[in-house]
Amino acid sequence: MNTLAIKEKPAGMAKATDLPGFICVQKLDRRHSQIKDPENFQILWLESGVKMIEFDFEKLESFPFSILFLHPGKEVKLHFNCFQPKGWILKFSKVIFQQQSLNGFQIQHANLFLSPGELPCIVLSPKIGDRINSIAEMIAEMMQSSIPNKELATTSLLKTLLVYCDSKCNLRVSTSGNNHYLDVVSRFKHLVSQNLEKYHQVADYAQMLHLSPKYLNHAVKEVMGVTAKYVISEQLLIRSCRDLKFSNLSIKLIAIELGFSEPEHFSNFFKKNMGCSPLAYRQQ
Repeated sequence: MNTLAIKEKPAGMAKATDLPGFICVQKLDRRHSQIKDPENFQILWLESGVKMIEFDFEKLESFPFSILFLHPGKEVKLHFNCFQPKGWILKFSKVIFQQQSLNGFQIQHANLFLSPGELPCIVLSPKIGDRINSIAEMIAEMMQSSIPNKELATTSLLKTLLVYCDSKCNLRVSTSGNNHYLDVVSRFKHLVSQNLEKYHQVADYAQMLHLSPKYLNHAVKEVMGVTAKYVISEQLLIRSCRDLKFSNLSIKLIAIELGFSEPEHFSNFFKKNMGCSPLAYRQQ
């Protein structure tokens, strides 16, 4: 995909139907080893070929079929493991974000409740990933066309892309302003990251936090908009994808190391969430 843009018009020239702002899509390649834009939001689609993401002096493994959100000024470095990585970078300005009623989207707050060493990164199933990729291609094609009002069409496509991603984003601003809930959720997420191989049940984490499962789930719902069980399952899925793609461990051993009592339970969990078996995902 080529780099495309909707550029701001000089003052006094814009019409009521014009869409001020900036949108561009460009193909990911090895030149994008360092990515930062002080003015624009960025969405990185990392389909394959990226082995490591570096930010704030932290290094994290990258997962195939993942979406990475970068707020203006956020800098990341990508470490590639092949000559031709697959993916794209979609940029859009604050003007677009503010004027197109996108300010209600959860993803704008995706970095507010993350623990140190985390980025607002969402791993999508290959099927959803294909749809996201198609939308980005349509944005590029639309901007190359000469049809009337293509700017409006392009922004509609951007909003569609964000709706897909937003439905997968489990972070939102709590309207209650209850700092205790934030503390509970922060400690819960830390415990999940440290004990995922042993415990998959909400009750286990509630016990470690000296809370009832009902209260823990309520706190997570208030802060994140999803259930505590969803948080646990999401982390299991992320680690499953990582191990299937980046390790030589057998599927049986991956299941055991992730705390599943039987490989069949792991396979059923993975297929339910990703739409394919662990073996099919590994072979993609």
